[in-house]
Amino acid sequence: MKKLIYILLIAVSLMTSSCNDELDNYWKNPETYTPQPNEVISGLFTHMEKTRFWLEDYGEWYWLLGYNIFEIPQVTALVPYSASFLDHFADDNFGDLDKYVYTANGNTYGRFSRFYTDLSNYGLIRDEVAELEKLGKSTDDVIIYARLSTILKDVVALQTVDLFNSIPYSTAFKGTEGVFFPTYDDPMEIYKSVIEEYKAIADELPGIYSKMSTGAKNVFGIQDLFFKGDINKWVQYINSQNLKACVRISGVAEDYVKPYIAEAVKNLPTEDFTYTCPILNENRIGLSAGGIIQRGRYENYYQMTIPDVIMTRMNRGADKYDLNEDDPRLPVIGMGFTADGTTNNVEYYGVSMNAERDRYQRITLGIGVGGRRWNVTNPLDANTSTSHANVVYPSQQMDVMVKSCMWTYYNPITYVLNEAPIRVVSQAETDLFLAEVALKNLASTGKTAGAHINDAVKHSTDYWYMVNSAPNYGGTMSDATKAILTPPKPDASVISNYANKIQSEFEAAAGVDGKMEILMQQKYIHLNLAGAYELFAELRRTRHPKLEPITCITSSLTLINQTMMLERFTLPPTERTNNFDEYSKVMGDDKWGKPIFWVPQDKINESYYLPTAIKPPLP
Repeated sequence: MKKLIYILLIAVSLMTSSCNDELDNYWKNPETYTPQPNEVISGLFTHMEKTRFWLEDYGEWYWLLGYNIFEIPQVTALVPYSASFLDHFADDNFGDLDKYVYTANGNTYGRFSRFYTDLSNYGLIRDEVAELEKLGKSTDDVIIYARLSTILKDVVALQTVDLFNSIPYSTAFKGTEGVFFPTYDDPMEIYKSVIEEYKAIADELPGIYSKMSTGAKNVFGIQDLFFKGDINKWVQYINSQNLKACVRISGVAEDYVKPYIAEAVKNLPTEDFTYTCPILNENRIGLSAGGIIQRGRYENYYQMTIPDVIMTRMNRGADKYDLNEDDPRLPVIGMGFTADGTTNNVEYYGVSMNAERDRYQRITLGIGVGGRRWNVTNPLDANTSTSHANVVYPSQQMDVMVKSCMWTYYNPITYVLNEAPIRVVSQAETDLFLAEVALKNLASTGKTAGAHINDAVKHSTDYWYMVNSAPNYGGTMSDATKAILTPPKPDASVISNYANKIQSEFEAAAGVDGKMEILMQQKYIHLNLAGAYELFAELRRTRHPKLEPITCITSSLTLINQTMMLERFTLPPTERTNNFDEYSKVMGDDKWGKPIFWVPQDKINESYYLPTAIKPPLP
């Protein structure tokens, strides 16, 4: 069995881009060498850490930023100026979600099947350890992989529940036992099972690690991409995931989660947890686009405008950026516009899901009413595809990019053209969950909710400047462009003053709902496009921050107001075909507008749209 699993691992590795050549070269030739169980199991675990759930997949993100109207960045207004919305959203549905037939190329639907396929090594590790136990052999050196693979599986299981509600869970990953048609579990029971498993594993990990031999600890340090064998970081990470899971269901199971939150907050991450994966040459486009997720963003960069729901909460005054007034994160999250190529008048201008507002530009109409505006100097119309292509991809010189784009796009250095480390969990995410815990009295955190908000702003600023400072492929830039796209982090006093300002606004907001609006605005700013799936869950759970109404242009050019609230993704059609007996038991709830179980009863009928656009149309 070990040999079979090893051969399977090699086959999978050949189909999957490697993140660490040294790890791949570590393996011996299976034709001349039979690997030891600890080698097989540790390798299977490393491969789990390299799945697209953490690396993030090029193809997935290419399509997420593409033209399907129900992809996550569009429905959460994170890439608001989408041709798909303006051209199709109203026409396809006229307010009836159930009429919509999802026809995308995998993407979000693919998250369902990938949970089971990409994490199948969890089952292989479990079976391999079980075989050793059956043979009476020691598992001291390998049981840690069984526990940590369970954690990785559980993290993705809850992400899958958050998208689809009921999923196969308790009888999944049991193909070796002949279970090919797994049952759908109650989503609340899945959450409770995972929460209890998180706590149990966090409690036992230090003892498990202490029993490992020195050699096994060394192997673990090599094979563990995330934390290099640091067991306390694993415990902190698990606690952060348990905190998130508990807060997410707190609106429907408050008494149940309180003791688990009280335990989790005792040992949480005290730094951003990231790991570095060298970008592979085969995933680059020349020197102008990174691999994996960066390439997907590169190829659909023209979709990556920053929405008013983020922009108006960062660039708080006039279009011109003011470091003493505006969010210190804006220059590294957004791409500034400079008409004269200097840093004297750098502006940031958001866009809207509201077509009525976006008919007007801050620069006089004239070219392409309602279209994207670019300040190009060639004689072609600024909205023709030929002219558009000159500046739509960040293969153009960065000096040209900052002088061409009058709407603010996500900073190409931060999001496309660098070797940024991969986020496992950021400290600001944890701060914001702690703020909600303190706000709703779910546990004692040792700080006020406002103090946690303050921490979140500071830690988020540290995080995004760290990402922006990674080695980049921006090419030769003028000093002014470097100052716009790769600015030095502001002084601590500037960041602290801004964090104090947000804390004051949070504390002055009326009631829990008013404060949650500020909290979720900060979550939108921090996670933004990079955390699209997470924000989709939080938006539906909290109904904050309030998004703009989607005003669309139908085929008759009539503007209509569309406030279609997507509550979940329906299960892939393959489930009806391949697992109908079990699927039929949840079929009645399998609707776009059916809320996920964790939406509190008092929020179910609350819209997450504002009545009007954040910025009114110009006269």
